[in-house]
Amino acid sequence: MRSSLARTRRGQPALAPLTNGTGARLHLRRAFTLLEVLLVVSILAMLAMFTWPSFQGTSDRARLDESVRRLKTLIAMCRAEAMTETRCYRITFRLDGSIKLRRQLDPITHPQVYIPVQREWANLAFMLDGVWVESVCLLPDGPPPVQVEDELKTFDHMERDFEPIDIENFEQPIDITFNPDGTSRSLRWLIRDDTGRGFQLTLDGRVGRLAVEELPTLKPGEVEPPPAINLDQEAEQERAQWEEAGWEPYRP
Repeated sequence: MRSSLARTRRGQPALAPLTNGTGARLHLRRAFTLLEVLLVVSILAMLAMFTWPSFQGTSDRARLDESVRRLKTLIAMCRAEAMTETRCYRITFRLDGSIKLRRQLDPITHPQVYIPVQREWANLAFMLDGVWVESVCLLPDGPPPVQVEDELKTFDHMERDFEPIDIENFEQPIDITFNPDGTSRSLRWLIRDDTGRGFQLTLDGRVGRLAVEELPTLKPGEVEPPPAINLDQEAEQERAQWEEAGWEPYRP
């Protein structure tokens, strides 16, 4: 104000305030200096160095937990779709610890031919990277479920400790076929990640109930995924079956 009065008294016009074109005054703000920006960047970098290991550990744990959730969803979806479509759905544990999903082409004309499931939910990875099926234990089917006071009775055959077999030691991949009545084989399998964490999953095929139990964590030197396998022969056999049945894979 004094500067404007002094300019006016000396005969110099006063500087007009800055406006945005509509008459409203603009308030000028001081910009950050280069030194201030570099200081903030340095502080953020130091914080990232200290917090990155904990974030990485959380991410590793989330991979296995998410894989368990996806497997539970996969079991439920396969059972529901088999009952809805009155055709079998099949989950296959390959000898390299990976998982494959197929469904029956036609239960009447081609009951032995299984094709990929062309559904949006089936396009997701069933297990995330660094997670695999470590071992499998084949369980006896046991007697039919009995309804007792609105609770399914538990039979001893599902509670015994059976010794699992490493997945690579099987001669053939292990299938879980969900029938139109909702039943399947009973199976127990272990999944593990590259950090040593693991879960045991037990499927009661009579009723589709899946029990999940976390396993003790192994040391890094004790963790080793199954060896890789050549999937070309499997793909050729499937293509031959599809061609014989007159089915062609959908190619967008």
